[in-house]
Amino acid sequence: MITTIGLVILMAIPSSACDDTLVMLLTAQNPGSEFSRVIRSFNTDLTTLGLALKAMEKNDYDAELAKVMESWLEFSKRYMTSPPPEARNDLRWAAKTSETARSIGEIRRLVRDKLFMEAHDRILELNGKMGMFFEAFGVSDEKQLFIATSANLTELERALLNNDKNNAASLTRELAANLTSFKPLLKQVSDPGSEEARKLIEELAGEIASNENLPALDAKQQRLKVVFEEMRSRILLQEWFPGLQE
Repeated sequence: MITTIGLVILMAIPSSACDDTLVMLLTAQNPGSEFSRVIRSFNTDLTTLGLALKAMEKNDYDAELAKVMESWLEFSKRYMTSPPPEARNDLRWAAKTSETARSIGEIRRLVRDKLFMEAHDRILELNGKMGMFFEAFGVSDEKQLFIATSANLTELERALLNNDKNNAASLTRELAANLTSFKPLLKQVSDPGSEEARKLIEELAGEIASNENLPALDAKQQRLKVVFEEMRSRILLQEWFPGLQE
């Protein structure tokens, strides 16, 4: 099963800030568990709604919202007050699910009020926090790095779309630090992905400082996200298939 998950992660190049492949990675150790199934379903439906809202191609998103509410209802029925066995020692579980419930309620209100970009922003905010459900799972330092990087990329997208120059600049510095931590894991003297990521981060930092229209930088941020995803996939394949040559 882990081989299948690994190949999916390698091939799944995401097109939104909702990092489905990260959730797949974090549930890969026990992909058949009820919790793994339920949280993947919730995250996928949230991704679908976020992508639809960002595309702005429809007058309403009731169908996508209904799927999110359905998958969240299943999650909350099972885990609102009681964590799954994998997170039985998480003392903040109830607080996390309550916070998520409030976010879902706000997203629902915004979509129904046709405040679509505001709803998209709240989805990005919630997605950046998805790793909190795995904090008590005994996640390795390597996967903690993946979680932190994914959250920083999501927050950078939010900052750019909201024209938040100070926060965007701070996040490019965070991502530069994340990249420094990625490099030893790639186990190569020179990795084309890390070099492209370095250039993209430098370009973003410079353009954020000089540009008053930060939403125009979204495409470059999305490319940076893809590059980080590709590096993560290579790291995982090296871990799962040590004899594999690039």
